[in-house]
Amino acid sequence: MGRQVEGAVIVVDYRERGSDAVTELAKLGAPLRFDKLDAGDYLIADEVVVERKSCNDFISSIVDKRLFEQARYMLQTQRKAVIIVEGDFAEVLAFRKVGYPQIYGAVAALVDMGISVLRTGSATETAYAIFYLYKRYAETTKRGYLQPVKIKVIKSNKSIENVQLNMIAAIPGISRELAHRILLHFKTPRRFLKLHRPSSGGWRASARPGSRE
Repeated sequence: MGRQVEGAVIVVDYRERGSDAVTELAKLGAPLRFDKLDAGDYLIADEVVVERKSCNDFISSIVDKRLFEQARYMLQTQRKAVIIVEGDFAEVLAFRKVGYPQIYGAVAALVDMGISVLRTGSATETAYAIFYLYKRYAETTKRGYLQPVKIKVIKSNKSIENVQLNMIAAIPGISRELAHRILLHFKTPRRFLKLHRPSSGGWRASARPGSRE
């Protein structure tokens, strides 16, 4: 797979030590070091923080609001952040009360925040994605190219609200103006999505903005 670049490694969080992805990375000859990471599951060449999630984990993190909290923290710790979503959403959606609008609304919001989202079908594919990210950034380090310094700024409440608006507005049939009124009423996307579900005719709601829950 090529010569390793001296000094550049993939730091793996202890929680991932026994994962299939780590086993596959070792087979690829990736230089691995295990440590406790403040954010993410992998730190590539001290440049890119990577969070690995199964499709089910990704959906759960949307529902309980962990996704955007994790995303903001990743951006505060490293200049580049990637979330890898592993598996098949179709298999998970059969038993989750969540639809594609919420999933890809969240993906769109993450991209708007500056986070790359990669889809993989298996732990082996995930390992290849991480390994070639490593090769890319390790070679950059080897050439001595210095990327522009990123000033890490904590996102303001206004930025958080914008992400929440984008998430709701990504649902078919909901404009940004309506999304704003929905957010004013329900306060968070999670509360709105808990009371709304997809149906054959579109989106069915058990409460409307301005009505009592």
